[in-house]
Amino acid sequence: MKFRKYEFNSKEEYENLKIQTNVSSFDGTFVELGNLRENKYSVDVLWNQSYPEEFIPYEIWDIEGNGSHTFLGWEFGQEWWYL
Repeated sequence: MKFRKYEFNSKEEYENLKIQTNVSSFDGTFVELGNLRENKYSVDVLWNQSYPEEFIPYEIWDIEGNGSHTFLGWEFGQEWWYL
């Protein structure tokens, strides 16, 4: 599993990327946080497995700690793979 944070220019851009890459709730847990920074649409995702490369350009890393949201028991950027 991987905990990642993303910023998009709009909610529509995020929704279009989800459709384009065919991701769903089976791929991870998606939390839409809305416009938090610089009028960007923020989304946190706890991916179950690997994730589409198309999401990589939207990843953000300049967050202090966990930012405004975290998943219970997870630290931002944490990765854990199970067999």
